[in-house]
Amino acid sequence: MVALAQYCKMPVCGVNFSLFCCRIHEFALIECIFNEMAVNNPTPVAEGLEVVVIGSFNPGIFHPAWFLHQNLIDQEEADSQETKVNVVGREVTEIQICGIKLQSLSDRLAVSTANISQAARIEDLMIQIFTLLSHIPVTACGINAHAFYSVSSRQFWHKIGHTLVPKELIWNELVDSPGMQSVTIKAPRKGEFQGEIYLTVEPSMDPRFDPGLFVRSNYHYPLPKETLHSGSTELLMKFIKTEFGKASEMAKVTANKIFEKIRPDDD
Repeated sequence: MVALAQYCKMPVCGVNFSLFCCRIHEFALIECIFNEMAVNNPTPVAEGLEVVVIGSFNPGIFHPAWFLHQNLIDQEEADSQETKVNVVGREVTEIQICGIKLQSLSDRLAVSTANISQAARIEDLMIQIFTLLSHIPVTACGINAHAFYSVSSRQFWHKIGHTLVPKELIWNELVDSPGMQSVTIKAPRKGEFQGEIYLTVEPSMDPRFDPGLFVRSNYHYPLPKETLHSGSTELLMKFIKTEFGKASEMAKVTANKIFEKIRPDDD
């Protein structure tokens, strides 16, 4: 370091070498900061979101033509090659509208996307649907987010699993080479919309992200029974408007905490 400090005072080829060294130090510091951010706040390699509502539905109405007639989509979206009808019937409907998938049974409506940039559109769409179908009795809602993360090494991947589910106390004495397949944490959610939060961590089963981590969150809200035939959709929409932002980020918040607390061995 002393020798470098001495050289930094010398002009080289007309360049202020001291300034040059300072710039190198600045770039190294910036790189270090970005590396630290990448570990503490890792970027998902894939994200998805699903909103599930339990209630009484007529699956046959959920056709792209209905969405167009109700001004929930425009003509361009209705005619898009990304809008597809897999099945529409009295018992089951499955359609896709520009990156958003809708599935309906008589007791369940699920709207999902594998493109997280569509999250705001899903929120708006759910509010619009239940504004139109305000007479439908609903009993529960879940806002479910998931995210995939690539892990830097298989050694680190194993360390995450061993930390979340230690093997030494029980599992090593029962079986050979135990490995974490899935761990789910359940916690009460207090406040106006009392319910549960489920947080699940699993190894990624997607070969594109191997080794990888799959993290899922579920904001579950059982609506009060007394609202079933009067006011359930209004309460449902209020829940979605209030909790959607936090619920859609919870999988990433969980992953960030995991990567913050569990570090690669070379750190």
